[in-house]
Amino acid sequence: MPKLDIPVESLIQQLHGSDWTARYDAARLLGQSRDPRAIDALLPDLNDPDWRVRRNTAQALGALRDKRAIEPLLALLKDRTMTVRQRAVVALGRIKDTQALPALLDIFLEGKRESYDASKAICKFGKKALPELVKAFERSGNREILLLLVELKYVDSFDLIVQLLESDERSSHSVAIRELGKLGDRRAIPYLMNRLNDDDPMLQSEIVEALGKLGATEAIPALLGLLKDDELLGPYASVYHAVTNAFQIFGSITAEIQNAFPGNYPAMFNMGGAPINLPEATGLLGNHQSDILRNALIRFQTGFAKPENIMEPIAEAVQKPVEDMAWKFGVMFANASDARQDRVTHLIELLKSDSNLERSAAALSLPWYGDERSLEPLSSLLQEQDKTVRTVATWAVHALQKAISYRKQFGM
Repeated sequence: MPKLDIPVESLIQQLHGSDWTARYDAARLLGQSRDPRAIDALLPDLNDPDWRVRRNTAQALGALRDKRAIEPLLALLKDRTMTVRQRAVVALGRIKDTQALPALLDIFLEGKRESYDASKAICKFGKKALPELVKAFERSGNREILLLLVELKYVDSFDLIVQLLESDERSSHSVAIRELGKLGDRRAIPYLMNRLNDDDPMLQSEIVEALGKLGATEAIPALLGLLKDDELLGPYASVYHAVTNAFQIFGSITAEIQNAFPGNYPAMFNMGGAPINLPEATGLLGNHQSDILRNALIRFQTGFAKPENIMEPIAEAVQKPVEDMAWKFGVMFANASDARQDRVTHLIELLKSDSNLERSAAALSLPWYGDERSLEPLSSLLQEQDKTVRTVATWAVHALQKAISYRKQFGM
């Protein structure tokens, strides 16, 4: 912290002067001073008529981290100005006195505008917050508290998440499944597998994604049983895509696919509930539809018409970001089309791998790119001795054939 040019005595004098701008500047600077004399000078200003002075005073007291400020800051949580309340929450998180935890938890659970700040403040306490959080979770079963416990790496998070998974509140099950996947504790595998037959495809897909993250190769027979039909864009698309992702992890080919043509291709499309990344989408949509999208972006980039009756600087300020955005998306679509070609080529090569898991993962992945080149090499796996490879190849051939037929049928 750089040394202040203004003596603390002068700042205290400004703090109690008549110029409100000097008062709130003085409050801020006193927080930077680290001088214990600033505490007694600042505390009365939490009741200042000007909200900016109250805001900067709360911030300063948080920076000074003196426990004498706890009670006054707790009172400030009821201030009429939201910004002041937010700074009080942040200040309490910086001081980290556990007597503030119940009030911060109340704000967090009430879903007020300061809830985000309260969650961050609670995390500042670290392990000191755990006893209060555990008690609150045991009382309420609130999933948001559970997420805080997981973030703080509570040693018994696993048991609490399982408790949430087995609760009657179905809306909490999705949260529990995702957290079990992130936790990395293989004890979760049997709990997740017991839920695989849920009648909600979206929940099923989250379970499969979690099993993939846990490397649960023992779940492979159960995952194969989820390949009920060959509709890539049907109601179970999200499940099939999740099974594909899980096998890519099992076969350790996720990075290989991405590196076949590197780039950031977000999941820009949702087909049947499955988040499809851009290279996959260019394949399922077909070259014709992809060209339409790309050409539309080019026209958008070059055909921007300046609105009439608008000042030239304003028109230019609007035009440049629009053109830049269109150009970036146009490049992304072009790169995604190239990525699809290279990835399909690489996946076809992986069908010849000595590893059954790699071959299975590649076979499941190929239909999502909708490339007719894949049909013959996929069909060659239909006579494989390994049951897993044979099962996924059968599904993949039918799924790809159907995707291609739809594209032809609808002129895609």
